[in-house]
Amino acid sequence: MNKLDSKNSKKLIYLCSLAYFVSYLTRINFAAVIAAIIADGYIEKAAAGAVTTVGFITYGVGQLVSGKLGDRFDPKKLMTLGFFTTAAMNLLIPFVRGAVPMCLVWGVNGLAQSLMWPPMLKIMKTAMNENDFNKGCVQTNLGSTVATVLIYLISPIVISAWSWKGVFFIATVCGIAMAITWYAVLTRIERSADIKYILKKSLDKRSKKHSTAMPIVLLIFTLAAIFFQGILRDGVTTWLPTYIYESFGLSSEKSILTSAVIPIFSYISLQICSRLYNKTGRKPFKCAFMIFAVGAVAAIILVAFGGRSVILTAVMCALIVGCMHGVNLVLISFIPGIYGNNENVSELSGTLNFMTYVGSAASAYGFALLSDSFGWNGTIISWAVIALLGSAAVGICKIIDKEPKK
Repeated sequence: MNKLDSKNSKKLIYLCSLAYFVSYLTRINFAAVIAAIIADGYIEKAAAGAVTTVGFITYGVGQLVSGKLGDRFDPKKLMTLGFFTTAAMNLLIPFVRGAVPMCLVWGVNGLAQSLMWPPMLKIMKTAMNENDFNKGCVQTNLGSTVATVLIYLISPIVISAWSWKGVFFIATVCGIAMAITWYAVLTRIERSADIKYILKKSLDKRSKKHSTAMPIVLLIFTLAAIFFQGILRDGVTTWLPTYIYESFGLSSEKSILTSAVIPIFSYISLQICSRLYNKTGRKPFKCAFMIFAVGAVAAIILVAFGGRSVILTAVMCALIVGCMHGVNLVLISFIPGIYGNNENVSELSGTLNFMTYVGSAASAYGFALLSDSFGWNGTIISWAVIALLGSAAVGICKIIDKEPKK
């Protein structure tokens, strides 16, 4: 099957990176301003955690549906629909009051967001060679890192000058612009490089067997590792501003600003992980184990010394989240490229990513309950335990891993 040339591959990678950047702007903004929403008395902590949880649940369940849709329908149209819908939900959320209406709106937003990653991975896997695909996965994930930096830097400014509601209005504009840009630019690439024919050929030759090539035991422990990664990645990101706000007495704006260090570590982790993946002979579980272990060490340091310094706390939390982004890159992006094919890569990606957001959903509400019941010290201890469990799960994957022959 023909693949895109270098020039068009670069265009596609940049487009996918921008798309993932905007998808993050329109998805993590609620978590970024959650401390301000609570401080404003607009919603209680547990209720705010429930809204975030619903978003994670619908996003995760949507991954399963989107994974199947991405292998059967035009990925370009699915993503365009996702961007228009998420823009509408971001516009609506500031105008609804109460936990139930907010849960409904943000739940629909989660479904809209789920129409993005599996179809996008389908496009990259189908249209690019292996090296460009791996580069594309790294570059696209960096788009989410830049978005996280931007949202945590801009949110305090918008809150001070306007309101937390302004963050959602800005996201609405970005979502609409991205929907138009995505459809127009990808259509241009299709016409210049015949990518539409490549995608249609893949869709017309769907495999009758939709199961993955992964052994069932390996798949189970991979899903377990992804689950623990999701708990830490999104749980720590969501609740760090509130943790800082309640534990160190900073304003909600300054608490949010301390979280801006998270994407810096995430960027570094993605770069290191990409190089480590190649250094280890492209052994995904070996690479993921090493990165997860570093996150576990950071969590243990946080338990021992985190409460003494806001700087140390922010840095260790950022290191944990950064490591989880690296693990996510390997297990969610590279694994489907190894065990999937053009006919089922979207479905495999959606299945794996689903487990990430099962963990995310558990953390969003679970950490709120933990902090209320056992304080933040008890919550931080749980982070260390989860990091150790995740390291063990991916370590078992490393032992039993046998990659399929291509």
